[in-house]
Amino acid sequence: MRLKEYHKPATIDEALELLRRNSPRTAVLSGGAWLNADGPNEIEAVIDISDLGLNKIVRTGSPLLMRIGTSVTLQTLVDELKDAPGLSVIATSAHAMAALNIRNQATIGGAIVTADSSSPLVTALLACDAELVIKAAEERTVSLSAFLSYRERILAEKVLITAIQMPVPSADTVAVYHRVARTPRDYPIVCVAARCAVKDGIAGNMRVAIGGVAPTPIRLNLLEFALEKKPVNAALNEAINAAISRLSPRGDWLGSAEYRLEMARVLIRRAVLEAARIQ
Repeated sequence: MRLKEYHKPATIDEALELLRRNSPRTAVLSGGAWLNADGPNEIEAVIDISDLGLNKIVRTGSPLLMRIGTSVTLQTLVDELKDAPGLSVIATSAHAMAALNIRNQATIGGAIVTADSSSPLVTALLACDAELVIKAAEERTVSLSAFLSYRERILAEKVLITAIQMPVPSADTVAVYHRVARTPRDYPIVCVAARCAVKDGIAGNMRVAIGGVAPTPIRLNLLEFALEKKPVNAALNEAINAAISRLSPRGDWLGSAEYRLEMARVLIRRAVLEAARIQ
């Protein structure tokens, strides 16, 4: 980057004022993992948000929400959420994002803003009903699914993502993450996160998200609807077939479209059965 300006605001309003300037071209600096590695050369100014208090994980509200500040690092997610009922999948997927040195630098906000097709963390967050808290003239919330669909348009409004929040699930909720990669340590080619609560074989609050089959990770809403309040074993095969028929992944050097579809089928089944505690 050819930086001309570096700013470290003390308030969110000050950060937004800097971000809204027409020039120079400005980017938000949180952990800096993306900007330092792949950031566009035309960035001339950065806004360091490390002093805005956005590096905390809290439980708040009624119904209870888990609220994660946008500057929380991936390693903090690993350390603090690894034993959280129904939300430990966030820790598992954050660990899968990168090696330790990068996890200590990269933040959850950066992972969302720069999410690629098979982001483990974003896939898991989708399965956890995550939404973004966005600050502009006013504060508003946007579902993660909607943000990913309209990411460029939303960011063009020069807004600041301050937090990611999601409902705290019931204690009997199980969430799991599965993926396929070239080696155990590699970034996934296809990954799936599933979450549900099951009683007597009947699924409730079924959530399934998949990465590696679209430009960004997506929720499989049709599959969720097909399994909700139904015996998982009886409905699963038909639900998977219907969901797979709507996917159109692009092949690349990591895997052909056919390979991705077959892995999607295998991983969806594996993740849903594990989340439903079915052997």
